[in-house]
Amino acid sequence: MTVLNDNIPTSTLLEIKVGDTISDDNGLSGVVVNIAIQETDEFLMLIFGLQEGGEIKAKKLRQVC
Repeated sequence: MTVLNDNIPTSTLLEIKVGDTISDDNGLSGVVVNIAIQETDEFLMLIFGLQEGGEIKAKKLRQVC
């Protein structure tokens, strides 16, 4: 099971696939049934839909050099 929080690397988030079990710091957990990715110039948002209902969102700010 992968626990999603603010400290998880972006590379780890991108490795999560449908069928994986994930959870967050708020106690929400479940099996991933779909993944949506939203990109802007400022951040990358991954939204993991769960089999049991609900979703877990992970937002990563983009590094600006």
